[in-house]
Amino acid sequence: MEESQQISRERSVIFSIYLVAVFLNAFVDLGHKIIIQNTIFMIYGEQQQIILTAIVNAMILVPFILLFTLSGHLSDKFAKTSVMRFSAFSAVIITLGITYCYYNGLYKTAFGFTLLLATQSAIYSPAKMGYIKECLSKAGLSRGNALHSSVVLIAILLGTVFFSYLFEAFLGTMQASSPEEILMKIAPVGWVLVGLSTVEFLATLGTRFYPTKLISAQFSIPKLISFKYLASNFKAMRSNEIVWYSILGTAIFWGMSQNLVAVIPAHAKVNFGVESPLVVNAMLASSVIGIMIGAFLSGRKSLNFIRINNIYTGSILITVCAILVPVISSLNFIPNSTALILVTSVILLFGVGAGMMIVPLNALMQAHSPEDGLGSMLAGKNWLQNIAMISLLIFTVILANLSFGSEFILYFNAFIAVAGFSIVLKKLKAIL
Repeated sequence: MEESQQISRERSVIFSIYLVAVFLNAFVDLGHKIIIQNTIFMIYGEQQQIILTAIVNAMILVPFILLFTLSGHLSDKFAKTSVMRFSAFSAVIITLGITYCYYNGLYKTAFGFTLLLATQSAIYSPAKMGYIKECLSKAGLSRGNALHSSVVLIAILLGTVFFSYLFEAFLGTMQASSPEEILMKIAPVGWVLVGLSTVEFLATLGTRFYPTKLISAQFSIPKLISFKYLASNFKAMRSNEIVWYSILGTAIFWGMSQNLVAVIPAHAKVNFGVESPLVVNAMLASSVIGIMIGAFLSGRKSLNFIRINNIYTGSILITVCAILVPVISSLNFIPNSTALILVTSVILLFGVGAGMMIVPLNALMQAHSPEDGLGSMLAGKNWLQNIAMISLLIFTVILANLSFGSEFILYFNAFIAVAGFSIVLKKLKAIL
């Protein structure tokens, strides 16, 4: 009994070190994205802003789609600690390149580096998520997922505010006429990214390998090119309905969230007269506060079981809030300042619903995945989520090019919630 408690304490310490690496990974990835998005916000008008913001977010998603098979294979074949360390070290190299771009005003190249930063995250992700079960075992999945989700969301929340503050502080009162001028002005922020990436790498060195079953199969390029891996992994996801609809539920939410991230900045600028990137990012950050609250509510009593009812409560709350955002924005008799506060409050509640839903869905998916195929399942989850996100972003770009405003796109987002969650809830109710 005493030995079991000692192991539990040891694993808790290791998991805490792991959470530090997780925090910094999300913090750094977001930092560069915030710099690029704020630059877009300062220079471009509504439609061009929506299009460019959607493209930035799409660049972050593309590697998760293209590397779906490879990242899952690496996580299943090699120790997850090794994959995390390699990915964290590559982030140090990439952020050095980003810093060079900032100092030399290489806006297009810095824009392109978003793709490289996302590539290391795509390889990192299945190993990072799979390590939760490896470190805490099946009994700790719900609590581990809740802590992981909370840490990532805290990183997003703090990163949004921190990097937006640095952006405005270094930019000052400068009236920039080009994105190149802005990057050169805020260039010292790049060294912050490098420093944090270095600490992240050091944190991964503190994680411990726990013996687990690894696959012995060799990676086949011909099978990759012929989509046989994709077909096999997709079949594995579809073979278990609990896994499939758990993944589908998270995919619907993340697709909606990317749509909001792309549209809300331009929507706030046009409808509420917001001119500060910090205020816009604070609006979006309110959803992160909500997700943290929802994740806490969902995970606080879930040490040894999964709270299924939170899936239904959370998805209904998400749907209602998705409808309220464009409705409140369309009420002309409400002053801009009041409407801004109301919409921000609704976005916060949207996050609460998301946190309540995501934690049990992730736990369900991991609990019903095979031990030696968890990495592929997690990569498959990332793949489907990113297909949903990039599909909605592409649709957003098309609508913006066709001169549809942000309000119309938000109503479309609400329709996705109503249709998508109705299907997922009905199926999960039948099989759980």
